[in-house]
Amino acid sequence: MFRRPAATPEQECHKAPAALGTQVAVYEDSIGQLILQWLRKPTYWSEGSSGTQALWHAYTPEPVTPSELALSRQACGVACDAQPVIKGTLPNRDIAHMAATSLGYLTWGVTNDPMDYGLGDLGGWALDLLQIWGSYLANTPKEDLASWLHAHLGEQDARMGFSYSDVLADCDAWLLARSMQSNSSERSLSTAMRDMFAQSETNRIKRFYQSRFKGSADNLVIAFRKLVDGIDLGIFDNVSGSKKALLIASHADRLPSQAEAGILALSYAESLENPNR
Repeated sequence: MFRRPAATPEQECHKAPAALGTQVAVYEDSIGQLILQWLRKPTYWSEGSSGTQALWHAYTPEPVTPSELALSRQACGVACDAQPVIKGTLPNRDIAHMAATSLGYLTWGVTNDPMDYGLGDLGGWALDLLQIWGSYLANTPKEDLASWLHAHLGEQDARMGFSYSDVLADCDAWLLARSMQSNSSERSLSTAMRDMFAQSETNRIKRFYQSRFKGSADNLVIAFRKLVDGIDLGIFDNVSGSKKALLIASHADRLPSQAEAGILALSYAESLENPNR
């Protein structure tokens, strides 16, 4: 994230709540999430009240109560603002994307069942699959879906969505959130990131594929088909119906059929199996 992944801002964010008083300092255990909230802005969090922005507000909220938590978030944001600019300066590292997706998993949980989905997936790989589906419909290409996806899913150019940097961000976010949730509160964001980024990009992508889907394209297909077929999105109270929420997220006028969902999932599996193709 930062030159030394989150180390300096994390230290400064720990100091800030302590300086504000004992009641605020109790939220020091939330510093990792507060940094991730700052990192995902403004791309995945702005004051917009409609469309995709409204979904992110409902999906990964930033509570303003109790006031001590809000003060801690504000103090941490000031500390992060004082750090050298790093977003957009590292190759293949979409920091805002990774932070937003990590928050989704930290909010809704990391799913380990290789043949199922969880609400945490909706802010990561599943959302990106839906969005590239929306791009396919919008571009009305002459190629069939499988051929078009082979050319564009995981490509370096991000013009169609779900580029290589998106694939990597989704994998890193799942690995990071799982590491933070499966260890004690003493395991900081910076420690989890340092351990993860010690591995190469290719190894992280393959590790995610193996850990999340047991390295099986069939498992990925089953999980994504289940999601498309009827994910419960009751968390979006301001959106009438699960289908509408998915359509807003994908910028599409219809969801993929079960056959099309299978093609999407298989193409994604291919990008995970061969990330440098």
